[in-house]
Amino acid sequence: MSEPSTSIPSEHRARVRTYLRLRPTRERASGSSIRALDEDEKNAVGEEDESAFRVVECLERATRRSATQRGVDAKHRFAFDGVFDESASQSSVFEEVGREVVEAATLGYNATLFAYGQTGSGKTYTLTGGTTTYEDRGIVPRALSMIFRTIEKIGTEEDAKFTVEVSYVEIYMEQGYDLLATTLDERQSAARGYARASEIPLPKIRLMEDEQGCMHVIDLSTHVVTSEAEALDLLFIGDTNRAVAETPLNMASSRSHCIFTVIITRRSRVADTLRRAKLNLVDLAGSERVHKSMVDGTTLQEAKYINVSLHFLEQVIVALQERSETGDESIHVPYRNSLMTMLLRDSLGGNCQTVMIATASADAGAFDESVSTCRFAQRVRKISNEVFINEELDVEMLIARLKEENKRLRVELALLRNSDSNEDAALELKLSAETVETLRASVRKYIDEDDYVLDCGSSLAKIRVVQEMLRDMCRSAERAGPRENDRTQITVDDVACAVVASTPDQTSTTQPKRTTDEAAFRLFCRDVSRVAPELEAKSDELKALTLDAKTIAREMNAIKSKVNVDLGVLDALRIARVVDAIADPSERELELERACDSERDRHATLRTRLDALKSKTFQLKDEIVALKTSCAREYSRFCSRFPRVGASRRASRRRVGV
Repeated sequence: MSEPSTSIPSEHRARVRTYLRLRPTRERASGSSIRALDEDEKNAVGEEDESAFRVVECLERATRRSATQRGVDAKHRFAFDGVFDESASQSSVFEEVGREVVEAATLGYNATLFAYGQTGSGKTYTLTGGTTTYEDRGIVPRALSMIFRTIEKIGTEEDAKFTVEVSYVEIYMEQGYDLLATTLDERQSAARGYARASEIPLPKIRLMEDEQGCMHVIDLSTHVVTSEAEALDLLFIGDTNRAVAETPLNMASSRSHCIFTVIITRRSRVADTLRRAKLNLVDLAGSERVHKSMVDGTTLQEAKYINVSLHFLEQVIVALQERSETGDESIHVPYRNSLMTMLLRDSLGGNCQTVMIATASADAGAFDESVSTCRFAQRVRKISNEVFINEELDVEMLIARLKEENKRLRVELALLRNSDSNEDAALELKLSAETVETLRASVRKYIDEDDYVLDCGSSLAKIRVVQEMLRDMCRSAERAGPRENDRTQITVDDVACAVVASTPDQTSTTQPKRTTDEAAFRLFCRDVSRVAPELEAKSDELKALTLDAKTIAREMNAIKSKVNVDLGVLDALRIARVVDAIADPSERELELERACDSERDRHATLRTRLDALKSKTFQLKDEIVALKTSCAREYSRFCSRFPRVGASRRASRRRVGV
């Protein structure tokens, strides 16, 4: 297994990578085909150089009325970062699509992989896999296996500690549910009145937005896993709780969007920072045309919500594409239109390395849906995200490290306080004579000037030299007795005790030491008396400001809560209006198809009439030219036969200015 590359820059712009996977056809498509072009057939697609991409061609034969009227085949060409044909294995898909997002997550980048396509095109099989053989495992189980192998190796080589957490969210009919809210045992013990544990309603989740605009999921459980087996068990539990129904297009159709999230936290044993990355593996519900799937009842209602949420997702993609092409960051991106787009906000246009795998079918009946999927992928691949490593301060590690440092400093301080006078003398000898004189001048200036601040720095040797100087001055002043200038004597005592109080001598018990302690107390009282009123005033001001801040914070929290509630109500009403506004899809789509066919017929009729009018116009122009030539020839012949008449006519024409 190849290990993650550390050459990726810590911050860079990354385009969303798109891949296409074709599902094996149930029936050989005689009217359409989807194939990847080889290097000789590949042409430039779009404005950028597509030499590094795979180009897929969707060809619709001229069997439908629209193609027959044109008399040509309908061709569509799309560029992808990779194309997997019907024979591609699950292993090859993971190696090219899934490995890069797992490597990014283990390095500290947020990463997202989502599958998009028509219902029954193989999205869930690609992500989760089949149940027949071990080789049928999908991207999610293989990603979990790679994550634990990678973190085990990195943890051994780089002395790092990893924590892995998982969560599983389902979005069903525009409501979010926690698929891992309880374990199987808890569900069975809590079943009580339910016939089966699976009938227990799952708890709903809520979204809250903070002042920085970041979305937080409320009431979503996260589970710490220590092995691949534990993670796979939770994945199985979540898949069991998903909403699945049988439709004419799919025996086990997913009726909800699901997001399986893996949070990887990496702590270094030698640094005070940690890296926390989030890997989202998203299985979107399949888009479907209701008149083809022929569903009704609850399944029809589910299809409405699925199509509406996918429509909102397309609106977000279109806005992001326009923002990327124009460079205008003021373009509004409607993330709040649906719960799914709010959850995928970072994945689309945020701090995330995103990969999309589009699934399509080459069946003749699914041609329009496959082309629509490819067009959606072309919009997605034009989006660029600002990606950077999610590194933050490890508070727990920092606190532990500071406690150890504090303990070490306490031991060192105790040793310094208990050192003998020989060590003090040795420290004094280390100072040069010039430094000692400078300190002596500073001490005298401090004695003479009340506002002068005596700064000895952080050097223990300087502090002890200054302490001895002041102690000697104080002892000399005491032996000399009181002087006329009593102020100077008090100042000397005060100055002496300033340093002694800050750096006490634990071994001295003599009378001068007690005297300097009393002087230190007087100096302390003097300094406190100067700043006490100012400190008291500032303390009162600070208390008032604190009360005001608390009041404002309470008001802001109340307003924010009310705004969030109102926004939730507005979102629910807007989504309900959109869903209610959708008429019976079968009748609506048939009506639209009839209208389109009528417009095509009308367009073809007008085109035919226009071509006929053009032909008749050209014919009339030719006839007019021929008549003019004939008239000129007859006039010349007339003038040659009757020259006098011709001359008089020419003269009259000159007179009238002809």
